[in-house]
Amino acid sequence: MAKQPISIVIPNYNGAKLLPIVLNSVLEAVAFSEIDYQILVIDDCSTDTSREVVENQFTDVLFVANEVNLGFSETVNKGVHIAQHELVLILNNDVKLNADYFEDQFRFFELENTFGVNGTIINWDDDHLQGGGKLLKVQGFKIKSNTNFYIHQPHQNTYYKTSFLTGTNALVSKSKFLEIGGFCHLFSPYYVEDVELSLRAIRNGYSCYYSVSSVCRHQISATIKKHAAQSKILKTNIRNKYFLHALHINGLNLLGWFLQLIIEMVFRLITFKVIYIKAFFAFLRNISGVIKYRRVIKKQLASKSKREDGLNSINTLAQEILNYKSISTH
Repeated sequence: MAKQPISIVIPNYNGAKLLPIVLNSVLEAVAFSEIDYQILVIDDCSTDTSREVVENQFTDVLFVANEVNLGFSETVNKGVHIAQHELVLILNNDVKLNADYFEDQFRFFELENTFGVNGTIINWDDDHLQGGGKLLKVQGFKIKSNTNFYIHQPHQNTYYKTSFLTGTNALVSKSKFLEIGGFCHLFSPYYVEDVELSLRAIRNGYSCYYSVSSVCRHQISATIKKHAAQSKILKTNIRNKYFLHALHINGLNLLGWFLQLIIEMVFRLITFKVIYIKAFFAFLRNISGVIKYRRVIKKQLASKSKREDGLNSINTLAQEILNYKSISTH
């Protein structure tokens, strides 16, 4: 199994406190795997000492500063464009890698259809499981993205698929990432963009995989929760889930979802769930962007003779995942 060089892209906003720990863990991992590497910190207008930390303590790390705040999606896209290598690890600035993190992942890229690979996520300070593989489900006309799965007795050299690659740690093919357009700008500044990207990749005929033995540790939403009001986070998350549905559901399913959404909005109004109403109108304000991006996706799929609806793609993959042996979901 050939080991390939890797570019590590770390989007950063005011992450000075954790960056030394994260960067040192990356250096340990690439040394353990004995691979060539490139590390890029793409800074999204931090106001702390992030630049000083990187430039003074990690002289081999490239620090790239955005001129304006772009949010997660466009900051990562910028980093992937700059990356020198075909394999690119997208890594949050609040995630540290175990030393052997990369060892199991190279084999996945010997498969022609591999878009990317996720590892297992555990707590920063203990071994409590945060997330394993991801399982998208369809309920009615709605896409549910909050189910994790874990393989308790993984078979060596088995290629376990996942419904999507979480943005906390995703080793991706740069060429395939750029081919399908990278993260969608509609989802800025954060949340759900990783689900949409992965679903777009799957609908384009690629596969996302889960490496059970590739372990990293995550400080839960350290940056976002520190710097954004909870109401803004919730509104953005809800709005972006509406974007996900509007982009990847077609025909009568799309009509059914929109009618269901209108009914839900009436209920939310009656029960004074104002945050959902605000998210809905934020979604409607961007409807022209949704229409344009649907055309982009349609053109991509047509070029590959792919016409399967997003809901069908989700259901097909979910059935395959649920047939894995020794699987548990949570």
